[in-house]
Amino acid sequence: MPELPEVELVKRELAPRVQGRTIEGTDLSEFVNNGHRTGRKTIIKQDIETFKEWVTGASIIKVGRRGKYIYFVLEKNNDIFHLVAHLGMSGAIFAVDNMDDIDNVNFRKHWQVVFHLDDSTLMAYCDIRRFGEMSLAGRLNDFLPFSRMAPEYTDEGSAAYFLDRVKDQKNSNKMIKAVIMDSTVIPGVGNIYASEALYAAGILPTRKCANISAKRLAGLHQEIINVFELSLSKGGSTISDYRGVSGQSGNMQNGFSIYQKKKCGQCGSEVRTKVIATRNTFYCTTCQR
Repeated sequence: MPELPEVELVKRELAPRVQGRTIEGTDLSEFVNNGHRTGRKTIIKQDIETFKEWVTGASIIKVGRRGKYIYFVLEKNNDIFHLVAHLGMSGAIFAVDNMDDIDNVNFRKHWQVVFHLDDSTLMAYCDIRRFGEMSLAGRLNDFLPFSRMAPEYTDEGSAAYFLDRVKDQKNSNKMIKAVIMDSTVIPGVGNIYASEALYAAGILPTRKCANISAKRLAGLHQEIINVFELSLSKGGSTISDYRGVSGQSGNMQNGFSIYQKKKCGQCGSEVRTKVIATRNTFYCTTCQR
């Protein structure tokens, strides 16, 4: 699943390509249409006709990111509203002149939503596993996940908020790895970067939050920032499906310290694995405590 750095990279590359453009039409895949015919809100979380009516003729004022979500500020008839998208497990957004310009055949085959822009650009949402979603919202805080989300790691109050939430009584007996993957604590941390940040901070992912000092938690918050910034500098992580707007892969996977490793790079010990919050976690019991 794309985590915060991958979604941020999509936003950065997509913004100059589509901001200021107007959506002239929308195509939906047969998978999406069939889902809605059978009563399932497949990918599009509004009624299809309502969705098309809202977005057709709307101008893209801004492309933004919140946690692992990418959002579009749209304007139509002097009204502002928002399109919010989650890339799911394997989603990608491409900006191309022609669908054949999407080099990866799996993405090209599994297109789900294509927006036709007024400069002939196609903004295509492709999703191989088809767990992504798109929703319309008036204000951003009308979108429920945003109303509950913690400050971004770049916000001035992020560290204090993080410490307060981790030390909250409801989290005291939870494993730290599960807690830092909660967007109400800090947005955007998924399985990969949780393992990497905990390793860098020297904290066992199985340790209960109540048993970690404030000093060590402050260090963990900084390591989350560090791993995010490192990933951004390396173009994100491409384990299998992540691609940038132009189809490029990331390089962060070549620099992982613990994720999917067999041996610890610091001490040579065997890397342990454990399922935490339904995801396989990698850690070293010698270097992490």
